[in-house]
Amino acid sequence: MDRLSTYPQSQLMSPRVVFVGGKGDEEMRAKTGLMMSMIGVLAMVGLSACGSTEALGKTTKLPALVMGVQDGSPGYTENFNPLSVNDLNGVTYMFEPMYEIDALTGKQIPWLATSYHWVGTRELQFTIRKGVKWSNGKPFTAQDVVYTFDLLKQYSALDVNGIWSYISGVSASGNVVTFTFSKPNVPGWQYIATQVIVYPPQFEKAKNPVTFTDPNPIVTGPFILDTFNPSEYTLKANPLYWQRRLIKVPKITEVALGGNETSDLQMSEGKFGYAVLFEPGIKKSYVDKNPKDYHYWFPLGSPTALSFNLTEAPFNNVKFRQAMAYAINKEVIYKDGEYGYEPPASQSLLPPELDAAWLDKSLATQYAYHYSPAKALSLLASIGYHKIAGKLIGPNGKQLTFSLQCPTGWTDYIQDMSIIRTELGQIGIKVTTQTPSVATDYSDVETGHYQAALVYGWTESNPYYIYDYIMASQESAPIGQVATFNANTERFDDPTVNGLIAQLAATTNVAKQHQIVDQLEAIAMQQVPVVALVSGAAWNEYQTNDYVGWPTAKNPYAAPGSLIILTHLRPAK
Repeated sequence: MDRLSTYPQSQLMSPRVVFVGGKGDEEMRAKTGLMMSMIGVLAMVGLSACGSTEALGKTTKLPALVMGVQDGSPGYTENFNPLSVNDLNGVTYMFEPMYEIDALTGKQIPWLATSYHWVGTRELQFTIRKGVKWSNGKPFTAQDVVYTFDLLKQYSALDVNGIWSYISGVSASGNVVTFTFSKPNVPGWQYIATQVIVYPPQFEKAKNPVTFTDPNPIVTGPFILDTFNPSEYTLKANPLYWQRRLIKVPKITEVALGGNETSDLQMSEGKFGYAVLFEPGIKKSYVDKNPKDYHYWFPLGSPTALSFNLTEAPFNNVKFRQAMAYAINKEVIYKDGEYGYEPPASQSLLPPELDAAWLDKSLATQYAYHYSPAKALSLLASIGYHKIAGKLIGPNGKQLTFSLQCPTGWTDYIQDMSIIRTELGQIGIKVTTQTPSVATDYSDVETGHYQAALVYGWTESNPYYIYDYIMASQESAPIGQVATFNANTERFDDPTVNGLIAQLAATTNVAKQHQIVDQLEAIAMQQVPVVALVSGAAWNEYQTNDYVGWPTAKNPYAAPGSLIILTHLRPAK
């Protein structure tokens, strides 16, 4: 399998908005909508289905939107519990949060709540929308929100974003829900805001909410479960949805996907109305088959990075890491390894949108990290490494050698590793590449049992989480214990970073936020906790023969993986 879109489900705020935001509003509801979380490894075949929808003032037969977005391996296991880590992609169209926050633009969209505001930094209040119904006709209330968060507290395995690590209570008065914080965590509001809300009676009767699979989901969202079998499932439009007039797609078909060769073929044959495939040469293999209707847009996110185990020498030496940033030609990785999809990334570790808005330009000049083998060798010489007879010999008299890994089947990363091996070989370093299974690679990296690895980054629209994930000690773990795969698995440890992260979490002042982020950028560039290679792309293919209104490079109103697209889609004819 090739790797997927690197956009995670968490969707945080934009560089263009204050970390805490302000008050929400009701305006422009017709321009906002639902889409999906696009996670999974892809392949297989899509089926056609039809349904009726009110479109353009009359009842019209429209096809289902067939999606190639979720691995089945080889079939689906039924799980529509949106609090489960093993839930199916379809839950995203069924369950809703209080706010939708687009990962690309950072736009905050009132959803099941109409507004929010802070009382100091220890109390956060949401006003819950009136008139929303569950799919069984029961009214949606503020108490449903309280129940959901209390459920996360009672069953900590469901609290995957650690919300109860910084809140101490949640209560409702009328249609206002109040969250009390045990410690300042201003950026943490978005995990609260984007937490999907569940129907209390459904979970009250579950013996164990953690293992509950919710086979008959009751939802507030635009789609309800229609049919299910291990090879595919379908969702149909929810007639009680509070934004029903905006939904023009009558059905969604999710097909259980298998291998890349099959998925590539099916996509080129037009089987998927939407897909998230990594496809080398996509113009020739996909777009050129039907230039009028087959399209793609791969927006850029956080960097793919070369991660070293910083508990080992020489990786724990900053001069070595700086040398690696100069020794690797990112342009070659961009053009050859990533097929021209992913340009060189900033060593600030921020995705392009954040980098443009937050980067201290003087730092960019000071730490350009352009390709320079000579500069790399100079830095290496300063710590006792010298090139002798084509080999880089260290203080111990031996050639510098280390292993570099990525998961098997991630063909672009494998090509990237080959490029890195060649380029480091030119300065005398011997790199051996390994491609363990996905599970083994993740385990190796998470537990610190590796020397070097390629990892994808967090795509967030809030610099707090970028630096917290990658550099804060709280996101790491001792060797042998698990740290989240693309967080601080390199085991970077800097008390200054920890202090700055704490300061950033406690302020709503924009000017102070910039001052703190400038300091974190400087550490990322000078200390090189990981070597930023290229900006990760979100794979995103779509067809316009049935539905139009997709976000594009010219109209990037929403990122792939956000929940802002379905209400924009309308019939093509």
